[in-house]
Amino acid sequence: MSYKPLTIKTLNIAGKKEAFKAMRLPIDGNPFNPDEVLVADLIRRGDSHAKCVRGVIVWAEMSFQAGWMIELDTYRHGREVLSTSSSMHNELKHLGGADLASKKQRDLVNKYYTQICTFSYQALRRIWIERRKHRHPDWQIFCDWVETLPDFGTLIIPEKGGK
Repeated sequence: MSYKPLTIKTLNIAGKKEAFKAMRLPIDGNPFNPDEVLVADLIRRGDSHAKCVRGVIVWAEMSFQAGWMIELDTYRHGREVLSTSSSMHNELKHLGGADLASKKQRDLVNKYYTQICTFSYQALRRIWIERRKHRHPDWQIFCDWVETLPDFGTLIIPEKGGK
């Protein structure tokens, strides 16, 4: 199988209102700074100050080759895998034991997986910062997708006011 690029689709985004409410609790709801200004300041101070953006969650459907799935596994904090397509329930359902394991391993290079995940905006920020210039094209596709999300310039990379 030759290279088949990552595809990614946003399914849902939720939690911004609740996360911004949580953000104001330590400062007794100080109304002097607008939410976007305050959250950008907290993000610039670091992850421990910006923990409110852990509550803004993106649901995404991705399809990719196994090699990139292994790289994505580096990012476990703030990412939840809800389900992945499975060959064991379909084309390998008649196999078991060592036969199943051997066939699954042999077919790994030819497999294109679909996965539904959730990501916190904090996790997406970390991935975007660390992988946006990575040489693997799937990281470029992923980071380009992150840049399309609402509030990218506020919740992902406020340091640069966007890209």
